[in-house]
Amino acid sequence: MRVSRRQLLCAFGFGAVSWCANGQVSAPATASAVDAEERAKLLAEPNPLGVTQASFRRRFEAGMKVTAFPALAKRQIGVSRVSWSGDLLGGSSRETLGSVRAACDDANVRSVLLDPVVGVGLSASDASIRQATIERLKPWLDGARQLSCIGVSLDVRGEGTFDEQFSRSLDGLQAVIPMLKAAGLQGVIKCLGGVSSNGQFLAGLMNQLKDATIRLEPTFDSWRVSDTEEYHRIRGLELLMPFAACVLADYLALNASGTDSATFPTSYCAQRVRDDGFRGPVMMQYKGEGDELEGTLKIKKILSRYKFRP
Repeated sequence: MRVSRRQLLCAFGFGAVSWCANGQVSAPATASAVDAEERAKLLAEPNPLGVTQASFRRRFEAGMKVTAFPALAKRQIGVSRVSWSGDLLGGSSRETLGSVRAACDDANVRSVLLDPVVGVGLSASDASIRQATIERLKPWLDGARQLSCIGVSLDVRGEGTFDEQFSRSLDGLQAVIPMLKAAGLQGVIKCLGGVSSNGQFLAGLMNQLKDATIRLEPTFDSWRVSDTEEYHRIRGLELLMPFAACVLADYLALNASGTDSATFPTSYCAQRVRDDGFRGPVMMQYKGEGDELEGTLKIKKILSRYKFRP
């Protein structure tokens, strides 16, 4: 009997949530039933690389046209996936995004995520603020569909204790889920500091929701939970990878030789992503000083050593 890819992933603990939670597999295949050649093929499969628009924030603020980004990604960086920042797009109108979509099609570039401009409020203590945030999200859902994104980014930062923020985040996410399902999109929670960079908090949300409409974007270098504390990077990746829609390979600074991050070894992060069996997109984001294109190309060279490829 030939074992399906879905069973293969489950049998070896790869992507158990995203691949197996839909009930299509009644029981995981046993290791003895899995063809060794197929397993080796899975392990050899690379993760596609992409780049975020936010990597070039200074260029856009200096006047770079949004429609030039897909061609830059494809021809100068050599990737075919991009993620968009709403505050750099110039609006969510069909006319604006229509020209962006045309530029993507011309460059043969696919859009992964759209980060909407809705403000911090999805987890607000005031229910009316949460509702207003959800209303501001609606036009961006249409925009994400127009760009053929897999989903929109979500921000669950709020105020209060861990438990208070957890409860409010659940309320906000549960209110958004029907809208996302109607649009055929996922809501992807970003690591933006505070509880949103706390692996225990995010994994707890996923285990409470039990709905694949909400996914995560595990990060390489955005684990600061307070002014003085960072969440343990590898532990965070271990907790979040089973729920990943994509991974953000973000670099705040590179070492003097430009061969790795100045603050963490890429090998540790890459191993965690690869060993978990995730084979979705890894999106580069350069947050450092100096030339943004040069920094992004250095990141690409670093990641290419770990089966992250265009």
